[in-house]
Amino acid sequence: MAKYFIRRGGKKEAFRPEKIKRSIRNAARDAHLSAKAVKTLVSKASRPVLKFAAKRKVVKAAVVRKKVLIQLDKFAPAVAKSWRTYERRRRARRRR
Repeated sequence: MAKYFIRRGGKKEAFRPEKIKRSIRNAARDAHLSAKAVKTLVSKASRPVLKFAAKRKVVKAAVVRKKVLIQLDKFAPAVAKSWRTYERRRRARRRR
């Protein structure tokens, strides 16, 4: 499993798989999926991403984001849309 996660600004932090799962879970809830559907989606979408991370010592946030969105586009496009909407709003708040 990857030991480190490189943030967008270059900050290095410990890699924690639960953060990826939590992000998927939050986007799914925001897209109004049922609790059972959220659980299934988190499992389906995070598995390939964590498998990718398992083969590396360091992973970049941008790569993880891209891989998560590929999975969400495949399994739950509404959740992928919710994720992107959240990111747009967050970027807009940072610019203020």
